[in-house]
Amino acid sequence: MTWQMFRVTYELHSPLHIGYHKIGNLQRTRYYVPARNLWGAVTERLTRSGFHTADALEGDYQTIGNWVKAHCAFGYWFVQEDDAPLAPRYADAGLEYGALTASQFERRYLASHVTTALDAATTSAQENSLHEVEFIAPHTSDSTRTKIGGRVFLDEAALHELGDEAKWGSWLGDLQAGGERRYGFGQLRLEKLEGVQENGWQLDGARPCIQLAKDEPLRAHTLTREIHVRGQIEPLVGRETRGDSRSFGQVLTSAQICWAPGSIVTAPQRFEVGPLGVWCAIG
Repeated sequence: MTWQMFRVTYELHSPLHIGYHKIGNLQRTRYYVPARNLWGAVTERLTRSGFHTADALEGDYQTIGNWVKAHCAFGYWFVQEDDAPLAPRYADAGLEYGALTASQFERRYLASHVTTALDAATTSAQENSLHEVEFIAPHTSDSTRTKIGGRVFLDEAALHELGDEAKWGSWLGDLQAGGERRYGFGQLRLEKLEGVQENGWQLDGARPCIQLAKDEPLRAHTLTREIHVRGQIEPLVGRETRGDSRSFGQVLTSAQICWAPGSIVTAPQRFEVGPLGVWCAIG
């Protein structure tokens, strides 16, 4: 199988919340978009737009999701600044995002929204309902539009359906990713999609593969087995929709123990991009 690699960039047109963990009343966001979230957003948009093929039934989330999983692969997407990804990396001074420290990134790109449920009987705030949602803001602290993007890989079948900017834009020109979507969060609008070639990538196998040199950072969650890495380990759990949108997010996936993006490999290693974007060491 042969894959073609694209670099895609979207403008962010509403707050983007990618669920991470909770501290008190604050629901934290990840500072990037995992491939699983992208798979879900693409599946939803294609399904709602009437996309279908011989093995992906129109209007059926499960068969279209399986088609996307089989024929498309996603890198993690990061905030883009001057066309460069602000991807995490564990450095001696702490976690960095591109050329920014974590605190600089937070001041420039993050904001939060506070909400509470109302008690109809008292017309006041419902007890224990106050919560604050952190998000990547659609505009930076200096009022420029936030952009998010990364790699997409398409095999021959997906190239036929989605493999240029016009086709991709027709089906996927607008995406909605992450949480809090009923409040309008996560609106992404396509800016550009372009075919690229990058050193280190092997695109002629069953799945896209990448070779990392010593001291390079991981750019996705990576299974912990049989690799030498320094950084942070976390269990990765997702939610899936099966059937139709009324059962949105009701299926929990099994936890995978992974190195977090930004962790540093301490020896050269080759990785394969899994069906939902998690990297696995090979060779």
